[in-house]
This record gives sequence, structure tokens and C-alpha cells, in this order.
Amino acid sequence: MTTSVTNNRLRGLLSFWPIVTLLALVCSVFLLLVPVWNIVSLSFAGKEGGAGVFENYVMFFSEPYYYRSLINSFIVSISATVLALVIGIPAAYIVSRYNIWARSLIKTAVVLTFVSPPFIGSYSWVILLGRKGVLTQFFAEWGISLPSIYGAPGIIFVFTLQYFPFVFLLVSSGLKSIDQSVEDAARNLGSGEARTFFTVIAPLLLPSITTGALLVFIAAFTDLGTPIILGEKFRVLPVLIYGEFVNDFGGAPVLASTLAVLLLIVTTGALLLQRWLARRYAYATAAIRPLVMQSPRPVKRIAASLFIYGLILLALLPMVNIIISAFLKSNGPVLVAEFTFDNFDKVWRLAGGPLKNTLVFTTIATLMCAVMGTMIAYIIARRPGKISALLDTAVMFSYAVPGIVLGVGLVVTYHNPPLALTGTPLILILAYFIRRLPFSVRSSVSALQQLSKDTEEASINLGAGPGMTFLKITVPLLSMAILSGALLTWSNTIRELSATLVLQSGRTTTMSVEIFNEVANGNFGTASALGMTLIVLTFLPLVLLFTFMGKSEEALV
Repeated sequence: MTTSVTNNRLRGLLSFWPIVTLLALVCSVFLLLVPVWNIVSLSFAGKEGGAGVFENYVMFFSEPYYYRSLINSFIVSISATVLALVIGIPAAYIVSRYNIWARSLIKTAVVLTFVSPPFIGSYSWVILLGRKGVLTQFFAEWGISLPSIYGAPGIIFVFTLQYFPFVFLLVSSGLKSIDQSVEDAARNLGSGEARTFFTVIAPLLLPSITTGALLVFIAAFTDLGTPIILGEKFRVLPVLIYGEFVNDFGGAPVLASTLAVLLLIVTTGALLLQRWLARRYAYATAAIRPLVMQSPRPVKRIAASLFIYGLILLALLPMVNIIISAFLKSNGPVLVAEFTFDNFDKVWRLAGGPLKNTLVFTTIATLMCAVMGTMIAYIIARRPGKISALLDTAVMFSYAVPGIVLGVGLVVTYHNPPLALTGTPLILILAYFIRRLPFSVRSSVSALQQLSKDTEEASINLGAGPGMTFLKITVPLLSMAILSGALLTWSNTIRELSATLVLQSGRTTTMSVEIFNEVANGNFGTASALGMTLIVLTFLPLVLLFTFMGKSEEALV
């Protein structure tokens, strides 16, 4: 009897879902938790005869060169967050509530701004507003001196335009969940539009607003490309981490690990704060009759339209500049008003190298995310318990781990034999996989929560095993959610820069790194052609997502 019970338990442990759960936990542990643990441990590795385990932290907070970078990061991130709220909330309200011309086109423009790699927009602003920029020289001829695009003001300006879509998309989604009766009640009691918004609608939007604000903060705080291009002497924490890592490469990047831990503490704290705020201000509302479209007075409509169109044109200006620059003859950083296709010669020369690497690495990582993400989503949604909760937490933790922190952690963990993976295609694919896994998990979990278990249970009762039921029944039902998650994964993976800069070698260079190198070398024409190619590759999956799958723009966040 005891032997029979033992055999049954053993068969249960060796069945499909326990094995999948174990595999998912192993991936999370060795690709995320162990690398993070190793950089935390390395950050406490003091020098012999030094100040002990906190030596590196003592040095960081004692030297202005180091702690100033943390202060600078807070300055630009908080400033960009506030400005993103200032422009993102009214923009979302106007587009969602006012009957202005080309509303759908405006949302498409916001998506274009959102998916454009931040560092591409940064060097585009250098072309426009740099010391020898097109707009700088144009206004100088009229005796007008434009503000510098370099330093903290330029970084804040670019961050605001790049990341306000977080706020726009989330607030737009939040407005869809508010019932018209809420507004009608306030207006019937004599409240004007502005007062109704601030006293009735805004409180219901608090989860969307706080989530958008914290996403902007995290994105700005962890961005590497923009501060490198625009920062000059203004150093932020991610740039300092990258500089220290490059200096320590080949050895133990102790100081880089210390800085990475500080960055991780901030982003993890922001993520925990966001989740607490979301629970604290969550309102169970269902829009039986969504907020109706308004037809404001002509003056208000004109003012609202000018605000929206001006914001969108400003946000899209870098992308328009990239497209134009890609077809202009260039002499290093100088662009000549002469049409040419010469800049695209570099794209064709890179087809067998960085372009191929980008497509191959992104495709493999996306497929891995689709497969593993769907199975993890099933475990979370259909097999609740302590282990599935732990797995859910581990997957969501990857949201909080910045790319450069993950890159440093993977180098620390897998730089030496027997697992010397640094610089190989495998380490990049694994980094992309674990970093973007939440997109597939979140997409499939949402779909599973709307599906009944009856069909799956009937399949199992008829003799099909759990694995066969999952493949034959669940996967087809989830096909659209799986494809949606895969398209989002692709669009976010193909433009990854920070982790790639740390993990790549000459033979594994990607398009993002190649663009970054061309910008650093002042080859703006070539960089524009490469950037245009990357933008097209990023946006094509989203065209499928929105056009053929009927997804809304809010799916991006």
C-alpha cells in the first residue's frame, strides 16, 4: 500500500505541469535571481584592509563624483515624470472626450512616439538643436539663441516627449471605464467641467495616473542611451554604471555592481509603490454607458486642437528628422541638402551581421517568451498556490530589473568557465527572454481569466493528459492572446540597448548597438538610415496588432 502511494506521488511529480513549473522556476532562478544575487554579493566585496563589507557604499556616498549621479538621476526622472503628467493627462482627456479632427491619427502618432527607441530620438534632437543643429543655425541667423539640448534640460525635454505616452495611454484606458452617470450627477449639481474633472473623474483615474507616473519614472531613471548622447558632463547613475563596467571589464566589476544594486533598489521600490497605490486607489467601476464625446465651444475646441497637434508634431519631429536625414548626403556630422541613397549602403552591408543578429536574436527570444510565457500564465491562472504565486512574483520582478543591471549580473555570473557565455549569442537571447517574458505572461493570464475551465476539464475526463489538453484545447483558445504577447515582445526586444551594450561582442553586435556607435562617431546620415530601418522593424508588428487583431493602443502598457 505504501509503495503504491509512493509511486502515485512520484508519477504526480513527474507529470506535465510539475515539470513545467520546475523548468520555469529554474529559468527564473538562473537567469534572474542568481545574477541579481551575485551583483548584490559582489557589491559587498570590500578590498583587503578596507572599510569592510560596506566599503563600496561608504565610498559612493562619500564621493561627490558618485553620489551626485544618483541625485542627477532623481532630478531628471522626477522632472520628466511631472512634465509627462502635465501634458499627458490633458492630452488623453482631450482626445478621449472632445470631438476633434483626426483622433485616430493622433493615437497612431502617440504609438509611433512610444515605440521609437529613445536613443534614436536623442541623436535626432542633436541634429536639430545641437551646437551646429539645423534649427540652432536657422534661428541664429535671426538673432535668436535656442536653449542647449545638452545637459539636464535636454535630457528632461527628451524624456518628457518620449515617455508621456505612458500617461496618455493609461489615462485614455482609465477614462473608458468611467460611466457617464458619474459625470452627469456632478454636472446636475452645478459643477463645471473643470471642477467635475478634478473632484469626480480624476480620483477615479488615480490608479491609471499613478501607474503612468511610476512607469515614466522607472523608464527615465534606467535609460542609458539618452543621457550618454545628451549628458556630456551631466552624469546619471546608468551612465556611471556603464562607465565603471567598461573600466572593470575582464576583472570583477565590484563598483559597477554596487551602483547597479542602488539602481535596482530605486526601481524595485518604485514598482512596489506602484502596486501598493494600485491596490490602495483601486475602484471597482464598470462603464455601462461610457463617457460621451463632447462638442466644446469653438474657442475651447481650437485651443484643445492646437495643444494636441502642437504636442504631436513636437513628439514626432525627431522621427520625421530621422527619415529625412536618412536620404540626405552626409559628411560625418554635417548633413548636406542633397538627396541620396548612399546612407542605406551601410544597412545592406550589415545585413549579414548586426541586422541578421537583431532579427535572429529577437525572433528566438520572442518564440521562447511565447512558449514559456503561455505555460507560466496557465500555472498562475489555473494552478493557484504558493509555488505559482512565487513564480508570478519572480516573473513580475523582471519588470523592476533594469537592462543594464541584468546585463552586469549575467556577466558576473556567466563570464568564467565552465559557463563562459559573455559575448555569445546565447547570453543575449537569454537576456532578452527573461527581460521580456512578462509581456507574454500578462497577455495569456488576461485571456485565461476570461475562459471557462469546462472544456479543459472535459478533455481530461475523456482521457487526454494535461499536456495534450493544453496543446490541443488551451493553446488554440489562447492563440490570439499568444500572438498579441509575441508581437509586443518583438517590438520591445528589437530596440533593446542597455543590456545589449553590456553583453555583446563584435560578432554579436545588433542594430541598436550599431546605431549607437554611428552616433558616437558622428556619422548622422548612416545612423539615420539604420535608425529608420529599426523603427520600421519595431512598428510593423504593432500594425498587425492594431489593424488585424483589433487591439487598442492601451495594450502597449
